Amino acid sequence: MIDYERIMRFLKVSSIINSALEPDEVIRRTIEYTPEVFDSEAASLLLLDSEANELYFNVATGEKGEKVKEIRLKVGQGVAGWVAEHREPLIVNDTSKDERFFKKADEKSGFITKNILCVPVLLKEELTGVLEVLNKKTGDYTEEDLTLLKAMADQVAVALENARLYKELKETFYSTVETLAEMIELRDPYTGGHTQRVKEYSLIIGRRLGLDKDTLERLQLAAVLH
Repeated sequence: MIDYERIMRFLKVSSIINSALEPDEVIRRTIEYTPEVFDSEAASLLLLDSEANELYFNVATGEKGEKVKEIRLKVGQGVAGWVAEHREPLIVNDTSKDERFFKKADEKSGFITKNILCVPVLLKEELTGVLEVLNKKTGDYTEEDLTLLKAMADQVAVALENARLYKELKETFYSTVETLAEMIELRDPYTGGHTQRVKEYSLIIGRRLGLDKDTLERLQLAAVLH
């Protein structure tokens, strides 16, 4: 049986995913909270680069998270690569006895993987990536853990799709605003290209000032609408 405390932790993950935060922030916070749900040292979300047929770390928690994000895995390579290739979940409770485990990833990151639970992230039966938790603090990963992680992967898949749609919507919006501004400028040969120049200069100044991504986007829109 799944205990009450674990259910509450899982519900917190659901509340994060269904929050009004920007989609990329939702995904990051979800993965950062995942180790607590599974009493584990770390968790990672790897996304598929379909052109290179590789997995890259979109979010990686734990002490070596930043080092881990420098690593790429071929589909079929390592536990995560095997899960991506076969689109099946996998429990490995002793990595030293499983030939699918990719030791070089630990060597590059400095992280020591003892056991791992890994599931595919699928959207409409298409592989999006892989979700994994590593190093359970007490005992082995169980079928109960697997059921929970699969449920989380389904929610993460929806969050990833929302992030993609959100990005497309923003790009379309900015493109439409710029096009309208340029059409207005074309009526006057003396102001042609003015909006583009103002936008470029504003972004250069904003970056020099160290403004964050959201502030730069608002600055870009303000420059176009000035």
